[in-house]
Amino acid sequence: MLVSKGHFPPDRRAAATRLHSRAKYWGRLTTVSVVSPEYSPPEGDYRRIQFPLIRWRLDFLRLPYLFPRLLRIARRLDPDIIYVSYPIAWQLLEGYLLAFRLRCPLVVSIADFPSMSNSVTKGSLKRRIFNALIQFITYHVSRKASRIVAVTDYLRQDLIKTLDYPPEKIFVIRNGSEVELFAKALKVKKEFDLVYSGVIDGYGRDPNAMLLYFRYLADLYPSLKILFISYIIPSIKNEILRGIQERNLNDNVIFEDMVSPEELPEYLGRSRLGFNSFIPKRTSCIGAVGAKEYEYLAAGLPVVGLMDPDFYIESKRLTVDNKVGILHQDPKRLAEETAALLKNPSRLRRMSRKARAVGERFDRRQQVEECFYKVILPVYRACNLKG
Repeated sequence: MLVSKGHFPPDRRAAATRLHSRAKYWGRLTTVSVVSPEYSPPEGDYRRIQFPLIRWRLDFLRLPYLFPRLLRIARRLDPDIIYVSYPIAWQLLEGYLLAFRLRCPLVVSIADFPSMSNSVTKGSLKRRIFNALIQFITYHVSRKASRIVAVTDYLRQDLIKTLDYPPEKIFVIRNGSEVELFAKALKVKKEFDLVYSGVIDGYGRDPNAMLLYFRYLADLYPSLKILFISYIIPSIKNEILRGIQERNLNDNVIFEDMVSPEELPEYLGRSRLGFNSFIPKRTSCIGAVGAKEYEYLAAGLPVVGLMDPDFYIESKRLTVDNKVGILHQDPKRLAEETAALLKNPSRLRRMSRKARAVGERFDRRQQVEECFYKVILPVYRACNLKG
């Protein structure tokens, strides 16, 4: 039984595609039921159940009313294991309560740093108190898990230290991409130089720095074309549109709505390079690798990142260390290196071929199956032996 927040289809964000892949491929190996607040027809061999899980800050007040209903659903499903993904501490709590009442193991997947995502030192007193509650719930529930799955080595080490959790029970299962699906991108005609795919919500990206980089790059490479395949929250989108106007980038930037995972490869394939960005010293992202980076590589796109490679070390390991990307926190310096790459077609082709080869090493299907055999199945067997 997989308990998922709103990050599940029809949502098109990276977390949704990751969880959907796990449900889809696990459904070929065992019986999987997904509980999610939104409904869409299952795209695989799993059962989909719509239920209003707790998602927002004050939703926890509804827990005494909602949980008995959720428990009745779970009893009918009779799961062997409860699998929950963080962030959203309330789903961790619901998953823990289900596992406790049903007397079955809990497996927790963590993609962000609990110690850094909800600051207890910044903001209003009310916000800090609320964040302290979130951290307490996250730590308490995670320590109760039979196994924890982390997405990077850095995150695993942080969890071992922060939670004082047995290292042998925390596994790294990287994000990856649907490698076979992204092979479509290799056959698409190039129309753009740079593509950004994903949500921009003001959490970890600085629109002004991104636009400054685009302006420097357009000065060095006047034919520059940039494609955004993105959902941008209205306040930030207005800021970006004003910045594009002020920096005279109207002819350089094209916006498209986010597309389904099946359509994304052909959209990415229209570009030569994949773009990502993190604001300086965003501690909650220090050990993260954006899902888009794996997708860019699987599509044969070298990665260009407006970020400090010495701080965002996991992105550096994936891209710079494999010689399939350029990372720099200075917009002007990054623009110079990007322009040099775009002006060197033979180097770009070589890097593109290598990008695809690196992307193939992180096939999501293989990683999902690895998670099943290394994490899920051993927990199931251990539980049955005890029973």
